[in-house]
Amino acid sequence: MAIADIIGKGIPAALCMSMIKYAMDSMPNELLPPSELLETLNRTIEQNIASHMFVTMMYASYSHDEHVLYYGGAGHEPGFYYNKRADHFSELYAKGVALGISRDAKYRQYEQYLDEGDFVVLLSDGVTESRTEERFLEREELTDLIRKYAHLSAQEIVDNVYRDLERWQGLELRDDFTLLILRRTFTKST
Repeated sequence: MAIADIIGKGIPAALCMSMIKYAMDSMPNELLPPSELLETLNRTIEQNIASHMFVTMMYASYSHDEHVLYYGGAGHEPGFYYNKRADHFSELYAKGVALGISRDAKYRQYEQYLDEGDFVVLLSDGVTESRTEERFLEREELTDLIRKYAHLSAQEIVDNVYRDLERWQGLELRDDFTLLILRRTFTKST
């Protein structure tokens, strides 16, 4: 899973996103650890974008065998981890400098075990910066909204949260709106 946000607009930002997608598609078929993938992308981006641009990103890979999410971040909006058993959200924070700022930046890999029913949420700042004329959405309000739909599938959670936030903002999304959910499903007993 990867989510990125380019600081910039128009054609330069679109070209940068195309470059990122191409760079990721060109990597070896074996999954690189998130820290190595971010370092590789950082070098490519730093060499190829304007000095006033940079990219924030979260990258994660999930091991089905271990039920562990391995992830790393480059200045991106923190995601969430939902522990079903405790009915509790915690921040899925991954410290790291945005891509394209420093050629020699190093990135750390984090791990999160997922029990049955647990899920992780990756999102763009357009979700957490949802607003009405009076105020911005609080992170706790967002997790409460996601919790309201936690009994549904990952796609149904995303669809319902999108619909509710669209209504809350008067049917006007003011920024990018990306919400990714990865859920460990329940194992069927034989």
